Amino acid sequence: MDTDKDGELTEADDPYQPYYPGDDAVDWVGMTLYHWGSTYPWGGNNLPETEKFAAQLRGTYDGIGGDESGLPDFYAIYSEDRDKPLAIPETAAFVTEEANSDYALEIRRAWWQQVFSENTRSEFPNIRLINWFNWDKHEPEADGIVRWSITSDQRIADAFRSDLPDWVTTAEDVTTCQ
Repeated sequence: MDTDKDGELTEADDPYQPYYPGDDAVDWVGMTLYHWGSTYPWGGNNLPETEKFAAQLRGTYDGIGGDESGLPDFYAIYSEDRDKPLAIPETAAFVTEEANSDYALEIRRAWWQQVFSENTRSEFPNIRLINWFNWDKHEPEADGIVRWSITSDQRIADAFRSDLPDWVTTAEDVTTCQ
């Protein structure tokens, strides 16, 4: 795991490289990116900072969720430089079950508007798949239920559907779960 070969395991080492089997074995690369809110232990309902999604993907994020600016630029190194399509297999915004419904919508909306923005599309043209983690579940890190879902509440599902840009092809598939 000492990717810079200096004899020490430090934050300067690339945490992704040891798990990359090589360009001949990889068709797609992927990174899961969530808005967890504030730093561990999680539990606060916080609006995501402007451009947080892009900063996390580029390894430049330093904000309420902690300092991740020592991470490599995942997009450049593993997608752009290698000409590999990029999947975001999971993304969502942290909202506790105690959150006020208007604020819960505001947090989710701020996140999905970044994820599905025209800026994201133009800055990261290799992104070919984005999947919203649409589940409410107990998260041990938060010691409670986190409402990741956007379809368990019709008002949120409708807001999500109306905010999706035209280039997103699955907007009609957003329905309320029973």
